[in-house]
Amino acid sequence: MSLFPEHNSNILQFTPFTFEPPPVDYSQFEGISSFPSSTQFYEASVITEAFLKEDAYLGKGKGKQVEENDLKPETRKQTIFLNPLFKYDSNFWSTSNQSTGVKFHPTRSKDFACYVFGKEPKEKVKKESFTLDTQIYNCSLVHDIDSRRVFYNEAFSIFREAARAPFSKEWREKSMREKLLCDISWNYVNAIVNHIKSLQEIPIKDKQIQNEISTFRDMMAIWELCRIMYFIKSERYQRLSTDLLTWLNECYPLGALTEEELNELRDSPNLRNTVTFWSRLYKLILRGLFPQAINFLRSIIMAVEITSDQIINREIIINDIIQSVIKCIKSRPKMSSYDTGLAWRNWLSQCSQLQKSIILENKFLEENFIMILKILSGDPDAILAKSSSWLEGLVALVYHKYPKCETSDVRSTLGPVFIRFSVHPDPTSQALKRIFYQRIDDALSYCKHIDPWLLSHLTDLLCKTDLDETIGGKSLLLHQHREGYLIKFAEPLLTHSTLWQVGFKYLEHCEKFGKVFMEEFVGKIPFDNERKFEKILKICEDNGLKFDEKCIITTMGTKYMQIKRYASTIIYYMRAGKDESLKAICNIFLTQYVESGKIMFSEVLDSIPVDKNSNESVNFLSRYRLYHSLIQDEFYVQAAQVLVECLRSEISPKEFWGVLLFHTVPLMKLGRRKGIKLFEKIHIDEFIYYCSQVLDKRIEDSWLKLVQRMKRWHYKETGYFDISEDLNPVKIECERYKKNLEKNHSV
Repeated sequence: MSLFPEHNSNILQFTPFTFEPPPVDYSQFEGISSFPSSTQFYEASVITEAFLKEDAYLGKGKGKQVEENDLKPETRKQTIFLNPLFKYDSNFWSTSNQSTGVKFHPTRSKDFACYVFGKEPKEKVKKESFTLDTQIYNCSLVHDIDSRRVFYNEAFSIFREAARAPFSKEWREKSMREKLLCDISWNYVNAIVNHIKSLQEIPIKDKQIQNEISTFRDMMAIWELCRIMYFIKSERYQRLSTDLLTWLNECYPLGALTEEELNELRDSPNLRNTVTFWSRLYKLILRGLFPQAINFLRSIIMAVEITSDQIINREIIINDIIQSVIKCIKSRPKMSSYDTGLAWRNWLSQCSQLQKSIILENKFLEENFIMILKILSGDPDAILAKSSSWLEGLVALVYHKYPKCETSDVRSTLGPVFIRFSVHPDPTSQALKRIFYQRIDDALSYCKHIDPWLLSHLTDLLCKTDLDETIGGKSLLLHQHREGYLIKFAEPLLTHSTLWQVGFKYLEHCEKFGKVFMEEFVGKIPFDNERKFEKILKICEDNGLKFDEKCIITTMGTKYMQIKRYASTIIYYMRAGKDESLKAICNIFLTQYVESGKIMFSEVLDSIPVDKNSNESVNFLSRYRLYHSLIQDEFYVQAAQVLVECLRSEISPKEFWGVLLFHTVPLMKLGRRKGIKLFEKIHIDEFIYYCSQVLDKRIEDSWLKLVQRMKRWHYKETGYFDISEDLNPVKIECERYKKNLEKNHSV
């Protein structure tokens, strides 16, 4: 291919040796578009901290031209994308007819998901009588992630700790493994609690903050219940009944008294006869809040005044009953102690005897004291009658009636609870219900409506806990869905400015499909700066994404080419194996030499590690520069050897062979004059052959143009010989040098 096309030629419009080049067209440097993407998402991202300047977007046929009112190319800074990311713009989606973007599933060609932004897509679908498919879902927008950035970073460090756990020494021993898993779960709980506290410290809480707090409280309730029901206990935890009671009081605490209730208690002449007082006391007993319950009971102990024997006896009896109930509460056996069966039976007997002994004139008081003792002794009817929700009734029933039950026994107690109470249809209530029923797969199906973080991390930890695959029963879906949940959670992180690395780290822990999704998304990460580019490249290298690695390196090389940072361009193109692009750069440097007679690429080559395994075009430049250095230092023998190597390599364009042949003339003259044998006879024959190649009719025009450019600076007055288009100076000197060799040989 000629490097000097005609004026109307479309081949390599910026190619060297024309010396009157039109505007540079970099399309030959192979603009990259790794994956098909919808053009409606292809918008240039202007970032003030971007490290490279350009006036057009990179990509095959997808460049976005700079409009007249845009910033000038020399001041505009932009971000590179191999592929456009899915980007939300409220103005765009509220005014444009294009309202959905399609993403194909990377492992199943028939599956796709539509990203829906705003209300317009749904309205449009309804208007056209279509039904929204279950695969159509709303994108998680970046601003929703910002408030969780600290939490996500903290949670990822715990997730990474959990991922390393199976490779630790502690994992081999069951008891140590149980403790390790419980500690990991506890760390997750602390992360959730810390995030809730940070949200509560915000002085002005709008609706979004309130919803976020509510979501995290739901996450806390589900996570802690799973820890109690499924995660194996370490020595720090007590029995199931105590754990459930603690869980209820922490996740669904007993609310404070209302203003009306406080006024009723404050204005009441006798608390013993106040309904609000006893209602509150029942709640304290049901929830095992015994210290507060004891304080409540002590508040109704009255000092006995000397009025009449009948009143004295009545008050003394009531005070004695109160003290007996307080003593009964205090003496309740602790379920964490060993061999509590006998102690528990003796305590129940005391409650029963005390219950039978209560006979008062005031039937209201009598009924309330008896009801308290019934709750303490585990009477199901009394417990459920005074409970206000199914959760409160279930936990109170377990704590007071079945304090020594195991997780497998809890489901048998659910029947009476659900006869009396109905479960609210919200996802959190439904998930909790199924956790108690030990149907974890069904519970997780409701968790996905609460938050993807909860779904993915809870599933991951359950899978690590469920080594024998017994948690989910016979139809176990837990392990099958783990990767899918993690990928769905990681997907919105990949487009976040600071959490994209965390998103890729999650994908690295998905053995089956993680690499596929990394290949899909790595091309959508913007190269905001050089450091970020190296991080993206490291992800590709670590995960064997060879194609994407090559695409990214090529794109960076092209970017540097546009701003004429040739050293960086050559380094990236060498890493990407872009030989044709490197050859074009080599031609640019050779063009500069032909135009000026100066080696202008020395500094570029000094910053590039070049060896025998480097690209042949770069090697040629290195050898050609070495030739000029040797000539300057008067190492003529070595210079002649390097010049022969450059010719024999045939790497440079044919037109440039003539330049190399011109270099042989002063060397041959010097050899004849000083009697130095710089070339062999075979070299002279090769020079004659290369002369015929340069004078080939196919490159005649481009050769003539090259000579005309060289004549601008290459003339006799500068100490050089007079060059000509027919290469006669080379041919004549070759004949003279050959005769000189024959003469010296005969002598």
